[in-house]
Amino acid sequence: MWDSRRVGGAALLLLPAGLVSYFAFNSGGFYPAAPAYIAVILCIVLALRVTLAGNPFEGAGPGLALAAGALSLFALLTLLSQIWSHAPGTALVEFDRVFVYLLVLLLCGSIAHTSRRAAWTLRALGLAIAVVCACALITRLLPHLWPTTPQLANNRLSFPLTYWNALGIFGALGVVLAVHFTSDAREPHAVRVLAAAALPVLATTIYFTFSRGGIAGALLGVVLYALIARPKALISGIVAAAPTTAVALKFAYDANLLATPTPTTAAAVSQGKHVALAVVVCAVVAAALRAGLALGVDRRLDRFRLREERQAQVRRLGWGTLATAVVVAVVVFHGAIVREYHGFVSPAGVGNTADLRSRLTDPGNNGRIDLWRVAWHQFERAPVLGHGAGTFANTWSQYRVDSQFVLDAHSLYLETLDELGIVGLVLLAVALAAVLGRTAARARGEHRALYAAAFVMMVIWALHAAIDWDWEMPAVTLPFFAVGGLMLARRPTEATAREALEARSAAVTPFTRIVVGLGCLLLAVAPAYLWLSQRRLNEASAAFATGNCQLATRDAIGSISILGDRPEPYEVISYCDIRRDMPDLAIAMIQKAISLDPDNWNFHYDLAVMQASAGLDPAPALRKAAALDPREPLIHSTIQEFSGDDRSQREQDGKTIADAFTSL
Repeated sequence: MWDSRRVGGAALLLLPAGLVSYFAFNSGGFYPAAPAYIAVILCIVLALRVTLAGNPFEGAGPGLALAAGALSLFALLTLLSQIWSHAPGTALVEFDRVFVYLLVLLLCGSIAHTSRRAAWTLRALGLAIAVVCACALITRLLPHLWPTTPQLANNRLSFPLTYWNALGIFGALGVVLAVHFTSDAREPHAVRVLAAAALPVLATTIYFTFSRGGIAGALLGVVLYALIARPKALISGIVAAAPTTAVALKFAYDANLLATPTPTTAAAVSQGKHVALAVVVCAVVAAALRAGLALGVDRRLDRFRLREERQAQVRRLGWGTLATAVVVAVVVFHGAIVREYHGFVSPAGVGNTADLRSRLTDPGNNGRIDLWRVAWHQFERAPVLGHGAGTFANTWSQYRVDSQFVLDAHSLYLETLDELGIVGLVLLAVALAAVLGRTAARARGEHRALYAAAFVMMVIWALHAAIDWDWEMPAVTLPFFAVGGLMLARRPTEATAREALEARSAAVTPFTRIVVGLGCLLLAVAPAYLWLSQRRLNEASAAFATGNCQLATRDAIGSISILGDRPEPYEVISYCDIRRDMPDLAIAMIQKAISLDPDNWNFHYDLAVMQASAGLDPAPALRKAAALDPREPLIHSTIQEFSGDDRSQREQDGKTIADAFTSL
């Protein structure tokens, strides 16, 4: 018989996998349209659950209330930062992303917690990650089967997330889940076999990202999982997956042409075919070995029991051995550790760009320390509430030490301090700590291996978020809050208590449910406006790139009519106006853009171009642009180009520069 409550619960369990897949194939969810669209969808899902489910918040409890409350305040602070921010439009973009995480946390936390439900969610999530990584690997090894766009940087594997480090840690999350599934004797045989087959694929994908953080995250995750979970079938999983994964990685490492900035040459494609064959063979062998061990060794291991006091001794021995190994390593390799530290803090670049394999042994920070230093200094200037969400890009432009173009501080925690101050960081820390603490507590009880996998996955995300911009990539961050919601949810109550709870739920009138549901739909208004506005802006940018200024202007005006506090549509219109020889209108439009983001050097540079095209003196606008970004080569070359020009020459130079812009 059809049970809508069971179907709805099952759909929510599969929701994280579906969302991760969607975001992964939409540039990781980095650009504004995808999070805004998903926020609208999730508001609708929440409204349906509130109005139709028998007990829509059966999983709600103190833990979920704490985490969701802190994250709600963090989202509200992000939105309110428009008040003191110089770029209110970016605050709305940042709010939508946090709002998605909050909605996912609430929806997943609304289901009563059982280990069975958690297991199904993690299985679906692991499958989604494995499929995404397999697709990514195909584009590198068999580019003729799945070619990627020329605009996508392909020196390091980044498709479909479009950022190699994000794909690296994304694959690391998959490795943790795959190791769990192939090592937990509670899992069905088919799951253990498929997980073993996935490990060579996941590991090879991580390798081709050449992401040191992703590789370190995967290794750390495996070690932590083994120490915390201690699953009985771990030996079987290692025997089946470790050798085959090592062989696949050896083939990948030896394919030197795939580790260059041009991995799609004929010779590189030939190497890619050999690596693809090796990965497939290794996956098949891993599956076969795991199937054999599951039928024999796993059963014997499952029957093996240690007395409780013996288990405690084994745990102490394991942690003691690890601590001893760390101490010995520090003593023996002290000199090497010091050299690696100095290599990390040095300002030199990372690795040899001609052979990306050299990155793997290079300790360089790749400019991150400079980013962190700028974020920290800005926090000291506004320690309580920060400078406003999404403003770090302008901050970096003004205080950067080189010409590197950067949008984020490559650290969730330092960027939060810069943009939202200590208040923002405390709220974020409370939300993250509530999730991690509850998951760690579950990992100490029954089904330890399952909860240990969830905990370790969250830990490596939290650590990696400290050194990269994972927060801005929902494909990477959403698993933390989705699984976190499940971990925070309460278990099903006892029969009598459940009956009382259902009675109270039944006592809620349909009118109340409808009102609350409408409230949930009302929450979708802000992301809906941003989504519609961004769609028109994307269409305007595409039309501008093809030279169709009539269509570009129409779409840009449409974007403004939906949401008028973003500067980008005005910039599109201004360049179209200058192409149509209407400099006065162009200047008015770009001045409007400046009023919406006065600390963005790009718009002051645009103003200089418009003024020059009108025969006016562009020097003041160029000086302002140079003050906001002293190290931008384009500004200084334009200053040189305009110096000494008379009015007619300035007009010609300005129009030439404006015509040269094909994208904004």
